[in-house]
Amino acid sequence: MSDIPIIPDSLHVPKSKDDDFYLLGAGCSICGYVCFPPKLVCVKCLRDDSMKRIKLSPFGILETFAVMQIAPPGFTAPYIIGYVKLDKGPLVFTLITQCEARNGALEIGEKMELVIEKIGDDKNGNDIVGWKFRPAKKSNDETSLHRWRRPT
Repeated sequence: MSDIPIIPDSLHVPKSKDDDFYLLGAGCSICGYVCFPPKLVCVKCLRDDSMKRIKLSPFGILETFAVMQIAPPGFTAPYIIGYVKLDKGPLVFTLITQCEARNGALEIGEKMELVIEKIGDDKNGNDIVGWKFRPAKKSNDETSLHRWRRPT
């Protein structure tokens, strides 16, 4: 069995126990534009030969969020969605996890950190994994980053 990103090429999937998940973006070598998920063409300078895969920061700042009171199939209300501006990176649309889904639970400008979680299973029994963000630990210590591991 293996881990399959919910969006292809959006996550680095660990190849060994010493490796970790991280978000994969693309950066333009000409104008410096950075995006997530990765694109083949730079939307800023329109070059089709300048986008390179890059590792994105697991930390960012909460730009805006909403507490959703109605859920589509597969979700349970209430839940939180938001935009997180990554450190030295793009704005990422994300689910927010590990905090109470209520007004006042989060603040605009709050430090957030990446969380990789199992979303479901595919028809072959592989784990489908995706990204979410949660309020960051107060220490800003990267060792506090939650890393999803397949049960052994």
